[in-house]
Amino acid sequence: MDAGIIAVVGLAGGAIGWFFNQYWQHRQAKRQASLDAGETLDQKKKQLEEMLSNEEDDDRQQVLRNQLDDVNHALLGLRTERVRRALKEANLPTEEILIAHGREQLSSEQVINLEEAASEVDALPVTPSVEDLLALGSAYYYAGRYDRTLDVLNRSLELRPDNPIALMDRGVTYRHLGKYEKALVDYNRSLLLRPDYPNTLMNRGVLYYHMGRYEEALADYNRSLELRPDNPDTLTNRGAIYLHLGRYGEALADYNRSLELRPDDPDTLTSRGATYDILGRYEEALADYNRSLKVKPDDPGTLYNVACLYSVQRKTDEALDYLGRAINGDEKYRAMAKADGEFNNIREDPRFKKLMEPD
Repeated sequence: MDAGIIAVVGLAGGAIGWFFNQYWQHRQAKRQASLDAGETLDQKKKQLEEMLSNEEDDDRQQVLRNQLDDVNHALLGLRTERVRRALKEANLPTEEILIAHGREQLSSEQVINLEEAASEVDALPVTPSVEDLLALGSAYYYAGRYDRTLDVLNRSLELRPDNPIALMDRGVTYRHLGKYEKALVDYNRSLLLRPDYPNTLMNRGVLYYHMGRYEEALADYNRSLELRPDNPDTLTNRGAIYLHLGRYGEALADYNRSLELRPDDPDTLTSRGATYDILGRYEEALADYNRSLKVKPDDPGTLYNVACLYSVQRKTDEALDYLGRAINGDEKYRAMAKADGEFNNIREDPRFKKLMEPD
């Protein structure tokens, strides 16, 4: 054994450890300084508001208002920075694009943190910054406050009516709320302003899919992938269109490529599993479903698919177990199972009949 080599490696490891320790201390100090500055400004704000309420001289009132404006502006900067930090810590973009399923990847603590950070900004006078409003809208969206997301994006579009990003983000929000026609208007306007933006094309493709306009969805996905070939979300979404159209080989090709880019994405794994399932490749389907459930153990859609697969294979106990878990996660799967022919093998089992009874 070469002791010299070991000594060098040990020194490098120590240097890296020292660097990250210093970096972490710097971040903590910066965050504490921000908190201290916020508390100081909050106290100053309350003091000025109290002085303003008691001041009768007009000139003096104007001086106090100017000082209060300065304090609010400084607070707005600090609070908006907290919003951006909360988004970054949740591995979400601070602005530019809403990730439609972004909320699913957040812990409850992260959701609360985002909503608190956004509420602090909203309590202050309206920011004149479009970029700050986009970050604020993103925080509300990921916190599940879609009404507030729309309010903030509307404010942003009042300031800059032809902002293609704000239009796209509002379209995402409208689609989530089921307001498809309004979403389509915003996506179309956004693409008139920025015709070759792959994210808007992908999002409009998702909307077309939900509207049953599959060929238009496919055209948008194709164009989006010409511009950004390695976007795993677009590949998965196009795979879903191919699956719906019965083009199973093309669906598998897209899912495979998407999983090369993002190997543990549960939605793509479930979608590929469903494709294998349709093709009768049950072992591969079950392997994908199980991989998906390792990431999202309680996903009712995947649990339901596994129940269907086990029923087809006449594995009654396993099918009933997974079906029960799917129904516990989402009541809609009870109604689906009643009409689903894949459960014909177990339909007469008393336990299946019991599951079909409403709680």
